[in-house]
Amino acid sequence: MKNSVNEFATLFVLLVAVLPTIVTAGGGGAVAVEETSSSSASSGPYCNNNDASADYEAHKAHVLDELANVTPTTQGYSYSTSFPDPAGGHDVVYGAADCTPGAGVSECVSCLIGAKLSLAEICAFSLYGLVKLPLCGMSFVPAVAG
Repeated sequence: MKNSVNEFATLFVLLVAVLPTIVTAGGGGAVAVEETSSSSASSGPYCNNNDASADYEAHKAHVLDELANVTPTTQGYSYSTSFPDPAGGHDVVYGAADCTPGAGVSECVSCLIGAKLSLAEICAFSLYGLVKLPLCGMSFVPAVAG
C-alpha cells in the first residue's frame, strides 16, 4: 500500500502541475469551469471529459465521499485514498484533498462539500478532476497500469 500512496502522491503533483496547462492549451478535451468566487485563489474544476466507465464513476463517488468526510478529521487536514484496493481492483480511483492549515473544522467541511459537489457534477464521467478553492482542494485520478 505504501507504494500505492507514493505513486498517488506523484500522480497528484503531476495532476496539479500539468492539468491546468492542458486546459489552457485546450488539449485532451479538457475543460475549465470558472468559479463564481471573487477570490483569486480559486481555480477549476478542471476535467478531462473522457468517457469513464460506470464502475469508475461509482468508485469515484466513493472516493469523493471519503475525502469529504475524512479529511476534516485528520491532523493537518490532508488525506488521500484509493478505491477499490489497487492490489486487486479494476477501475481504481485515487483521490486527495486538503484544507488550508488556518481553516477551522466547519470551514474545511463546508469547502470540501462544495469541492466534492463541483467535481461530481461538472466532472461526471471524467477520468481526471481537480478543483482548488480558497480554503481547500480536491482531485481524483485513475490508477496507472504498471
